[in-house]
Amino acid sequence: RYLGFNLEGLPIDGNGLIPEALDEACRLSDIRAVFVQPSVINPTATLMDATRREQIAAVARKHDIAIIENDVLGPLVEGRPPAIAAFAPERTLYVTSFTKITVPGLRIGYLAVPDRYVAAVANRHLVSNWMATPMVAEIATRWVNDGTAMELVNWQRKALRRRQEIAAEVLAGVDYRVHRDGLHLWLELPGDRAEESFVSQARLRGVAIAPGTSFRIADTPWRPAVRISLGSTTEGELRAGLSVVAKLLLGDPEHLLLAI
Repeated sequence: RYLGFNLEGLPIDGNGLIPEALDEACRLSDIRAVFVQPSVINPTATLMDATRREQIAAVARKHDIAIIENDVLGPLVEGRPPAIAAFAPERTLYVTSFTKITVPGLRIGYLAVPDRYVAAVANRHLVSNWMATPMVAEIATRWVNDGTAMELVNWQRKALRRRQEIAAEVLAGVDYRVHRDGLHLWLELPGDRAEESFVSQARLRGVAIAPGTSFRIADTPWRPAVRISLGSTTEGELRAGLSVVAKLLLGDPEHLLLAI
């Protein structure tokens, strides 16, 4: 919106973006590009399989639209399917980053684009960012070449799987969506629970979670839900925070408030 784009939300299922929905949107509207995060999508933690990725590429080719593939979490997913860019390299702008998969302080990413987009992308980068920090780029490159980056990715995977075990233990009996190599979980609220009220109740108890509205385009139908980050605190703090969430879901919010 900041750049003047007209955004249109599309339906998803347990396998990510629905190809038929993209096809229909392209037929009914002047769609120029589709933005998709196929690997552990934020916020629903869905991993798109290879068949679906190939179908998305085919629809984009059929309607001659660009694909912007956000794969910032992809390297964390062990044995993940090929990138959409592998199925449609002539039209995919592939984005990835070191920040989420290695250490937060390494704030640099990479953008791979087809030849026809190089000039436009380089110009936009020059206008908005001027240049990447050379020292950070050098560190990232050396880490890739000497294996440090892969060691950090493997460490992150192990740490995240421990946190997934904590979530499974504390939220036993709660229905939520997660991927074993993901940084967050997606929890649809039961009954008529309102997102903002639930988030506020958690905040009163010192727990920060994100309402589903933060990730929606206006008028996009979606069940009330919250996203819970698994990687931003210590394991002890995570356990305590998830315990609060579990009590809010399964207990009496008013009673809990009086007990604090």
